Amino acid sequence: MEDRQILSGLRSGDIGALSAAIENYTGYVSAVIANQLRRRGSREDLEELTANAFVALWESRESLRTERLRGWLGAVARNQARSFLRKNRLLTVSPEDVLLVSADVAEKLLEKEEARRLLRAAVEALEPPDREIFLRFYYYDQTVPEIARDMRLKREAVKSRLRRGRDKLRQRLEEGGFPYGV
Repeated sequence: MEDRQILSGLRSGDIGALSAAIENYTGYVSAVIANQLRRRGSREDLEELTANAFVALWESRESLRTERLRGWLGAVARNQARSFLRKNRLLTVSPEDVLLVSADVAEKLLEKEEARRLLRAAVEALEPPDREIFLRFYYYDQTVPEIARDMRLKREAVKSRLRRGRDKLRQRLEEGGFPYGV
């Protein structure tokens, strides 16, 4: 079954469409999660997070605004894995890597992590329509015409909201002590 058929079926509540999504994308979702976990979780954790991604798909079926099921599932899988790592306070850098990093490099890595944290907070602080547009464009790799169509907006409105979003993010990073472009 193709993505369009699966998405259509999901939106109408067809459990067979969910089964098709599971059949088509379980390997992909598991690989995304495994890549994020980098052996910091058990096999059971991997299986549970994979299942959770498909539960999220089913629970979001009525509000799905994508034509790219693979991208949507990949983003959900990454987020599931990252949440798991945060929740369990698992190290993101192996002890071997810490030993190989000089003080200068370690400082730069910490600065980058702080910039990422500020950026994430800035994106979360955007108003819901702007945040959705921003995530669709930069995270889900949707084009301006796709976003405009899916959200029933004019292309120029999407471009304007993206520009305002970038300005807000730039300002937030600068307020946090990071020049734009970090």
